Amino acid sequence: MEPNFDALQLIAELALGIVGFSAILIGLSRSSDGFSAPDNFRIQLLTYSAFGAMFGSILPFAIFNDRNLELAWLINCWIICIYSVIGLLVFPKKMLLLREQGHKEIFPIKVYFFQTGILSTIFITSGLMITGHLTELTNIYIVCLILFLLQSSVAFIRTMFVRVR
Repeated sequence: MEPNFDALQLIAELALGIVGFSAILIGLSRSSDGFSAPDNFRIQLLTYSAFGAMFGSILPFAIFNDRNLELAWLINCWIICIYSVIGLLVFPKKMLLLREQGHKEIFPIKVYFFQTGILSTIFITSGLMITGHLTELTNIYIVCLILFLLQSSVAFIRTMFVRVR
């Protein structure tokens, strides 16, 4: 049940690259007014998801030791679960608000369900790991982190190629 530290390291490096992109994007924003509301939302989602993947993959390096693997897994799963709940409380509501403000073409309902579905899947999966219903903790934990990376990548692509008019 020891984590795959090579996979976690790769996920952390990818997430750090995405976080670096968002920092550059924010730093190079040329508008004196800042970002539009949809762009601001997408950058927040991108950063949130990338930080989730990055810290979720770094955390096992600090927590795991040979003495108590079960407790270490429980701590990791709780942190990922709570982090996904925070995302579920913030981002779906913001996206619906942006849709109501007239940005339906930027946030189609398919994107809403996709992004909310990813956070929901992470929440449900981490909850099942906490309760003991899922036993392949190493693989499932990595899948949760990859889902954070997927969400961050979708936000990255949408920020780059779907522009606000």
